[in-house]
Amino acid sequence: MRRKFILGVILFFLTLVLTILYGSLIDKYIQNHQLSNQIKEAITQQIYNSDLENSYFDRYPELEFIEPQNFHNIQTVIPRKNKFRLKNISTSSSQSTYEAIDILWILLCSGLVFIMQPGFMCLESGLTRSKNNINVAIKNLTDFGISVACFWSFGFALMFGASSFGIIGHSKFFLATDLQPFDAAFFLFQVMFCGTATTIVSGAVAERMKYASYLFIAFLVSGLVYPIFGHWVWNGADIGILTGWLGRNGFVDFAGSSVVHSIGGWVSLAALLVIGPRTGRFPPGSPPEKIHGSNLPLSVLGAMLIWFGWFGFNGGSTLALNEQVAGIIVNTILASAAGMITTLGITWYIRGIPSVEGLINGTLSGLVGITAACHAVTAFSAIFIGVIAAIVTMLVEQALEKIRVDDAVGAIPVHLGGGIWGTLAVALFGKAEVLDTGLSFSQQLTVQLLGIFSAFLLGFCLVYPILFITNKLYLFRVSEADERIGLNVSEHQAKTEILDLFRVMDSQASTQDLSLRVPVEPFTEVGQIANRYNQVMDALEEVTARNDAIIKVATDAIITFTKPELEIVSINPSASVIFGYENQYLIGIPIYQIFDFTINPLTMEKMDADHLLTEVEKLTVEPLKLWINPDLIFCQNLEVKNYCYVFDLEDIQPENWQSVFPSFLHLQEDNLVHSQAELELQKKSDRQNYYIELLISKIAESGNLYELVGIRADGSLFPMEIAVREAKFNQKTFYTGTFRDITDRKESEIKLRENEERFRSLSRATFEGIIIHEQEKIMDTNIAAANMFGYELSEMMGMNGWELIAPEYHNLVVEKMTSGSEKAYEVIGVRKDGSTFPLEIESKVFLYRGNQNGVAALRDITERKLAEAALRESEERFRAVMEQAADAFIIHEMDGKIVDVNQSTCKSLGYKREELLNLYIEDIEVNFLSEKMYEKWQNLIPGIPITIEGIHRRKDHKTFPIEVRLGLLKAGNGKLILAL
Repeated sequence: MRRKFILGVILFFLTLVLTILYGSLIDKYIQNHQLSNQIKEAITQQIYNSDLENSYFDRYPELEFIEPQNFHNIQTVIPRKNKFRLKNISTSSSQSTYEAIDILWILLCSGLVFIMQPGFMCLESGLTRSKNNINVAIKNLTDFGISVACFWSFGFALMFGASSFGIIGHSKFFLATDLQPFDAAFFLFQVMFCGTATTIVSGAVAERMKYASYLFIAFLVSGLVYPIFGHWVWNGADIGILTGWLGRNGFVDFAGSSVVHSIGGWVSLAALLVIGPRTGRFPPGSPPEKIHGSNLPLSVLGAMLIWFGWFGFNGGSTLALNEQVAGIIVNTILASAAGMITTLGITWYIRGIPSVEGLINGTLSGLVGITAACHAVTAFSAIFIGVIAAIVTMLVEQALEKIRVDDAVGAIPVHLGGGIWGTLAVALFGKAEVLDTGLSFSQQLTVQLLGIFSAFLLGFCLVYPILFITNKLYLFRVSEADERIGLNVSEHQAKTEILDLFRVMDSQASTQDLSLRVPVEPFTEVGQIANRYNQVMDALEEVTARNDAIIKVATDAIITFTKPELEIVSINPSASVIFGYENQYLIGIPIYQIFDFTINPLTMEKMDADHLLTEVEKLTVEPLKLWINPDLIFCQNLEVKNYCYVFDLEDIQPENWQSVFPSFLHLQEDNLVHSQAELELQKKSDRQNYYIELLISKIAESGNLYELVGIRADGSLFPMEIAVREAKFNQKTFYTGTFRDITDRKESEIKLRENEERFRSLSRATFEGIIIHEQEKIMDTNIAAANMFGYELSEMMGMNGWELIAPEYHNLVVEKMTSGSEKAYEVIGVRKDGSTFPLEIESKVFLYRGNQNGVAALRDITERKLAEAALRESEERFRAVMEQAADAFIIHEMDGKIVDVNQSTCKSLGYKREELLNLYIEDIEVNFLSEKMYEKWQNLIPGIPITIEGIHRRKDHKTFPIEVRLGLLKAGNGKLILAL
């Protein structure tokens, strides 16, 4: 705020300095841009002499001190006759007729421009919310009245009075009523322009500015800003000689792109910077929120009225019904249509839908853009000007949103953005022969830029400090409460049906009486809303009554308590019964006074209270431990030891601590360094409460049922089952929990658990799959069985056991079960994914949970079957090699027992294979028992064969010498010798 104030003061003084130094600056400008057009000088001299002869200076004595050559822009506003409006109207019939027609045209165009006032009212009312539409309408009405009063009193004098150095007028205050017809028509036309410039500000500052504050701005614009800048540009327009310093130096603004629209836009920007955006328009840290209008069809109607009134705005600026009027109006409508179509195409392409607000602003931007040069451009140039004006408007709108300037109706993008572009378009597209300024392109562009900068200095740099300082003395903006309720009520005490409805609803909310109903006004929209609201209240009252009845008759305790204090705020009758307290005694006490979080509900054993405290002796080394119930482990991937939730402090660094412990206040980043000292000073009970709040929040987040230990009024303990939910109402968070006494159930569960634990210990200790079944339904199983068939343990519970056996083996299983056989048998098992595997089953009948059930031990014998198959295959391959070999093969044990032979061996020895398998090697080898031979056989090393000579004995006892190659083989735990 301080920087804005300093900036405003600097801009204010800069404006004053520029105004004071105006004379010398303009002199230099004039000297550097003297016209060399001799024809222009001759025309100027002729006009000068003609004016002297017709006593023109009787009306304008100040012109006696102006040399003819100083008029650099003598563009006439009525080129049809190239005559100026003199005090004494010609008495010739033709001239009188022309004069009357011109006056009629000006009056008609004044009426058209006046239509723009209701157009702006409809546009702004439709684009704002309904709670502010009355305020918007009244502002549009009163600002026009103020504009007329100010402009008649002194605005017209400042703008069109006798000029002082081309800066400000000093005559024609309180304009007389006995004016000549043309002068009266001219005043009427100009006061409409003044009202238009003023009403532009109304839409920009809508929905947040006090009515009195806006009247001050309307007075400032219509009485000071607009007339002064209008003097600079248009002074002398009524007589055909521009004497304002901008107009005299060639600045062209035919119908007010800068004089009317840019000035209105600059003042709007200054006002918006002072009062700020509407509440909720730019939420902190969030994208801008779109505030939708209340009646877009009304806004479209307003845009159409403005469009229609613009024909008089531009067409009447000729001040005569001449040959230029038709072309001006055509250019006007072409530019506006081009702006609308451009916006339609762009918004439709970007957003996928046509934007109503975009179409309105595109149309108006085209009108604003063409206003300055509508008399001096071709039709194609007018279309191009409208296209660029629409694009500029959209860019300015985006820029304002980026810098968080809240323009309620888009006045700044349309009138300021389009006005600046339209002023530049004069130099870029204006035909030099029509402009008739005698300036080159660069000179014309320079003077147009000078005019834009001058509008900025006067409309923003002068106005912003005035508004800023005034706002310090008297706030322009309404209060937040007034803005929320709407300016219709806060500023004008307007009565509306919707307001009456809201008041009744507020009364109902304050009394909390659900039986109250809103009066229904038939045949109105608000009445229909009231009727629907009463229907909702009927349903709400019914549901509330039903819930109250459920809560009162429920056997479970239902308790509501606050967060994070955990104080009980409401209970049902069962809560008093379960905990043994008198009615309402529990209200206001902390929830942890009726629970003992230090007792394990599974064993009902007291835990060491120190486990409930945090231990932070060394913040970077020691782990932080918190006791929890093993059934309430929140992070399964963290280690639990001795009922302690163990994790390193690295797990709770600022970037991730909140996801682990959102409610543990001591672990916030700002307090982490001081946690150790605080924990040492904090009482044990207080530190325990922090953890209890954390535990409750985690139970609420999970949404599951948990078991804790309750404390009755007499101090006795009992197990409870609880469920907690978190709820929010009016920005307040609270918990609602249901608490059930499960003492009887726990006693039964303990007995059952003892029996089942013994069984499960045995079941889980085995590697075999175990299934307990009642007929075909699986009653229980173990993890090994679940893994074997590819199911989750929970999936197999209650499953049909036949799904685990291939259909072709069902009869075999039935046969084994009915016969009572306990011998193992093989079937084909079916996994969850449909794959099969060999399965060995042993089953028997036993008593389980009081019923006769079957139990089956299952073994996956896939590996065994594969090993058997591999062994058979290996044996077959070996046998084939042996049988096909020409040499004799003998395999025997270390003691000489022959294990296998091939056919070559049988043939050479004369035995059958069966005979040889019953013999020992000494029966066929003569030297086997010799010490030398035996030693070699006993010293064989696996992988290192030896060669020896021996003598074999045939079955017929004949002997023959042989050469034997021996090798030692390993076979299981034994050894074999291969003789070749």
